[in-house]
Amino acid sequence: MLISIIVAMAQNRVIGRDGDMPWHLPADLQRFKQITMGQTLLMGRKTYQSIGRPLPGRKTIILSRNPGFSVAGCRVVSTLVEGISACQTEQLFICGGEEVFRQALQLAEKIYLTELLQEVEGDTFFPQLPTGHFHASHSEELVDNDQPCRYSILEKITTRA
Repeated sequence: MLISIIVAMAQNRVIGRDGDMPWHLPADLQRFKQITMGQTLLMGRKTYQSIGRPLPGRKTIILSRNPGFSVAGCRVVSTLVEGISACQTEQLFICGGEEVFRQALQLAEKIYLTELLQEVEGDTFFPQLPTGHFHASHSEELVDNDQPCRYSILEKITTRA
């Protein structure tokens, strides 16, 4: 199973504000749907609550510290390791929020990154990438909803012995 992160962030690493995304990028949402369809999404409880429902065509695993939290049609786990173990698809997409990204960064083999090419006010941030751990295998600049963006696929650098 391939562990991937999929995230949209501003240049100042903002990924959220007041429990929501502080921008609307329709083409990026379509890309998210296309990439993740048929796979498993793993997200924190707050991210799930900002979406408000399981996304069609994908299995959803929710990471929560609250043992009483449950959602029909989703699996709720208490640790990232438990969530990874519960994945039964070819690829697991970690899709937020900040703390889940922080925990998953060392385990991710691929990052699907959309970067809004401006700074945005926010209260939730994507962590710094570990230096020398990822390289861009694909990058393109585009405009989505009048917002200049860069879409990149970053792959983990593996060292061969």
